Amino acid sequence: MSNTILLSIHEHLPKMSTTEQRLGQFMLDHLEQVPQLSVSELAQQSRVSQATVVRFAKHLGLDGYKTLKVELARASNGNAALYDEVSPKDSLNVIKAKMALRIQRTIETTNEQLTTHRISSAVRLLRDAQILHVYGLGASDLVAQDITQKFLRVGKVVINTSDTHQMAVNLLIKNSEQVLFLVSHSGRTVETVKLAELAVSQGIPVIALTTDIRSPLAKYAQVVLISDGSENRLQVRSAATTSLVSQLYVVDLVYYHYLQKDYQVNAKKLTDSSETIDQLFHSHNRRD
Repeated sequence: MSNTILLSIHEHLPKMSTTEQRLGQFMLDHLEQVPQLSVSELAQQSRVSQATVVRFAKHLGLDGYKTLKVELARASNGNAALYDEVSPKDSLNVIKAKMALRIQRTIETTNEQLTTHRISSAVRLLRDAQILHVYGLGASDLVAQDITQKFLRVGKVVINTSDTHQMAVNLLIKNSEQVLFLVSHSGRTVETVKLAELAVSQGIPVIALTTDIRSPLAKYAQVVLISDGSENRLQVRSAATTSLVSQLYVVDLVYYHYLQKDYQVNAKKLTDSSETIDQLFHSHNRRD
C-alpha cells in the first residue's frame, strides 16, 4: 500500500470532516516529519484530537496510526510529486510515472470493491441469455463497444446501438432469454435508467456497470458491477482516463471468466473468427 497511501489520502479528504481534512492536509504538508511523531504529538501539532488521528487511519482502511506511520514513512522515501496532477513542466517520463501510478491505484481499488460473486452472477446471466443488449451513452459507449466486440467473437448475439429510442424498441423483442448490459459511470444518466426500468418491466435482467451501488441504475439491476469512481473526488484531468481503465478492466474480468466456463468451445469460436477475418481481408492484401 505504500505506493498508494498519498493518493488514498487525497481521495478520502473531500468526504471527511473538517478536522480530519485539517489532519490530512497537515500530513501531506509534513510528510517526512509525521512518521517521527507520536499520536499525541501529531494531534497537538495538527490541532485535532487523538481520536481523530485514529479515526483518520481507519477511514484509509488501516488498523491504526502505527500502520499509517509505516506507510507514510515508505511514501516519504519515494517521489511524492508523482501524486500531483500532470503539470506543463513535467517531462514525458514524469507523466508516464504519474499515469502509471493512477492506473495502478484504480485497478487496486476496483479489485477491492468488485466481489467474485458479482462477476460470477453476471457471467451466469450472460451464459443463459440468447440475446445480449448493450448500451452506454457518451463516453460509456466506448465501453459498450468493447463489450459488443468481445462477445460477438464468441458467438453471442449482441444488439448494441447508441440510439436510445432504437434500444428501447429492441427491448420489446419477445424472447425470454435476454439480458441488458448497461454502462453508466454515475448510474444516474436519465436515458440509461429509463432503459433499465423498461427492461425490468419486460422481464429482462439487467447487468449494470457503474461506480455507485446506491444509484438509480443500480436499483433496477439484478447484478451491479462496481468500477472505481474515486477520481470524482480528486478533481484531476486524468479522471476520464482512470475511469475508462477501471470500466474496461471490469469488462475484461467478466469476459475472461465467461470464456473459462466453456473454454474449449469459446476458444474455438475465437480462433474461427480470427481466421475468417484473416481470410477475408489480410489474405486479399497479401495478394495485392
